[in-house]
Amino acid sequence: MDTDTLKIKDEELFQCLRDETARQKDTLEMVASESIQPREALLLAGSSFNNKTSTGNVGRQRLLGSQNADRIERMAAERACRVFGADYANMLTYSGTVANFCAYNAVLNFGDPVLALSHSVGAHQSHGGENNISSRLYNFRYFGLDCETLDIDYKTAERIASGIAPKLIVVGSAAYPRNIDYKRMAEIAHKSGALLMVDIAHYSGLIAAGVSPNPFPYADIVAASTTKTMCGPHSGFVMCKKEYASRIENSVYPGYVASPHLQTIAAMAYALKRSQTEEFRDLMRRVVANAKYLCRALTDRGFSVFTGGTDCHMLLLDVSPFNTDGVQFSERLEKAGISANSKSIPFEKSSIPKGVRLGTVVLTQRGMGESEMDRVADIFLLLAREGSGDAELLQARSEVKKLAETFRYIEP
Repeated sequence: MDTDTLKIKDEELFQCLRDETARQKDTLEMVASESIQPREALLLAGSSFNNKTSTGNVGRQRLLGSQNADRIERMAAERACRVFGADYANMLTYSGTVANFCAYNAVLNFGDPVLALSHSVGAHQSHGGENNISSRLYNFRYFGLDCETLDIDYKTAERIASGIAPKLIVVGSAAYPRNIDYKRMAEIAHKSGALLMVDIAHYSGLIAAGVSPNPFPYADIVAASTTKTMCGPHSGFVMCKKEYASRIENSVYPGYVASPHLQTIAAMAYALKRSQTEEFRDLMRRVVANAKYLCRALTDRGFSVFTGGTDCHMLLLDVSPFNTDGVQFSERLEKAGISANSKSIPFEKSSIPKGVRLGTVVLTQRGMGESEMDRVADIFLLLAREGSGDAELLQARSEVKKLAETFRYIEP
């Protein structure tokens, strides 16, 4: 169905679609978990696979007419294994969070001890966050960062692991912008009798492109997403070493997923193939280069960047030097046409987040480079300066509009 037909059939929904497309065109999207999907992925996600229901595992479907469902599930899984060096991949999970729970369910019993990087220093809420159901299902303990080096506190992780004998150690980041030593985490986990699970939801595209370290062969289980840096559909998948394959398979189905979203799996398969092209590798290199440059540009203008920089697509900006907080500043950015989100800075004592999490994927996809990162940093400074008011907001909005018009959003 084209948009003209949608306008006739359901004008209210058509208006929502039109307004969202316009918002994306006119906004500098800097939410670190967002990206622009290619048209091919959107085509597959809206394809005839939406009409097919499948239930079961590849080759053992309960519903007839599932031969093409088997083909795309097998294709996506084989591509994931090739890209990441996994022995087994299951593509049926609906999101990175569901992938995490499928992994937990495969190797844990309710109440089992789990050691995880704390969400207070950038890990995802599904890693035992106090308001997440994972912390009620399993007995989570946490490790964080070294307060001096701001690196992962591996010594504390090892000390806690030796004391509680966890069944699983979980590491992964939704805000911490530095590389993690997966080899060392595996040594800590295996020494204490635990398995190592790595959540690469934010890093999957960077890893696929060879820009960020791959957790395999050190990790036992890896949960991933095709959204964020993979620039694919909203979905997740689980990979593992061969000895855990049957447990992961049974945990996903019948444990969590009854009927997979075949249309999304088809789009995932496309995203995985695309991740091995030189075009995509170059995109990921430029994403990280832009993030690193933006860190320097913001620092030069008086902002404080947590850890002093980044190794990936995102950075955590401390706006407290300008006597504001992350909530107020992110709202001011939104009014100027820049989307981001407030985030607590590790070790801060305030109940109000002092930071803003930023990402460079979408800006890079639109063709922006170092000179544009300077212009973005200038906009940030304009909005952050003491006494900045409506006039500065209008000026910032004008600058955002110029960038958005020069570097066009590629409409699906």
